[in-house]
Amino acid sequence: RDVVDKILERLPDGPPSQLQIASSLHLSNRTLQRKLREEGTSFIELLQDSRMQLARKYLSSHGRSVVETAYLLGFSEPSTFSRAFKRWNGVAPAEYREGARAASR
Repeated sequence: RDVVDKILERLPDGPPSQLQIASSLHLSNRTLQRKLREEGTSFIELLQDSRMQLARKYLSSHGRSVVETAYLLGFSEPSTFSRAFKRWNGVAPAEYREGARAASR
């Protein structure tokens, strides 16, 4: 959970590296990697899952554009975010947002 919290703190500045997160937790990179493996996950999996969950949350809330969401999640380009979101969810971010808005009505 601490790793995810640190990832979320740093996402708006771009995707954090495993080394940055390990350092902020006062761990060596290798120790963090070992602990994550013991938990059955990896840094990349946690980073991608965190981004995916936040993307869904941001796109479901009113007032956030796809571009703003992309930058909040640390993507350098909205098109990169759109491709990743479609890979994660099977639909484009704008389609997901419209579906979420329709469901909330």
